[in-house]
Amino acid sequence: MNGVNMKCLVNSRFERWWVVTHLNPGKIWQRMLGFNLFVWAAVAFCILGCVASSPTRTQPLNIETVLVLPFTMATQHYEIGTTVRCFECDVMVQTGTIEVGADEFMNRKLIAFFKGKTPYTPIPLWKVEGISSKNLSQSIRGSDRRLLVQMGKNLNADAVISGTIYRFQQRVGNQISMNTPASVAFAMELIRVADGRVIWNRAFDQTQSSLDKDLFKIDTFLKRGVKWLTAEELAASGLNETMASFPLPSR
Repeated sequence: MNGVNMKCLVNSRFERWWVVTHLNPGKIWQRMLGFNLFVWAAVAFCILGCVASSPTRTQPLNIETVLVLPFTMATQHYEIGTTVRCFECDVMVQTGTIEVGADEFMNRKLIAFFKGKTPYTPIPLWKVEGISSKNLSQSIRGSDRRLLVQMGKNLNADAVISGTIYRFQQRVGNQISMNTPASVAFAMELIRVADGRVIWNRAFDQTQSSLDKDLFKIDTFLKRGVKWLTAEELAASGLNETMASFPLPSR
């Protein structure tokens, strides 16, 4: 081996050794970590970009007629003051006293909503010929969804809506002075007959409180009027709030 080659060999080995001994391991680790983070960030950006760019396809509702079942009352099956799991929405609700006629009030309000704010044709079950309204809600409560779907098929309905009143307590006092505020809790669900799927459900559970105790509800407080509501007024407001998300046909 000549001198030139030996020099190159020694120099190249020396340079590599110098690089290894003089580089800071911490800086190498930081550079590797930064590079890995950059790669993962690029991958995540591509994935999110693909997801964001893909259009959201909503399944057609294919609903024209809705079988409206009368509201049932939880107090027919549970004691007052019992915390139960909501059948329609799978949330915990406390039962309470229910004013006489609360179910009829809610039935009327729900039918009025369908006629005034949806394109659907409601079929009130309690008005169907040949079906007695006596003890109708008692027989419906606790029925599984397969029975409700079968009822919808028998009456040529595209969907079935049912609901339960868990609490409908009247206020004690007047609009200005209040001893006990109104308290209302109810839940509803909409089942499509074609496939038996629950395509919408909502629960309302509220006891009216003064504005100074709940400043976050100032918008709702002003919409309802600066007054203490009756149970009917609170229930009507709650029905409008819950039905605001009711599915409508896509245009």
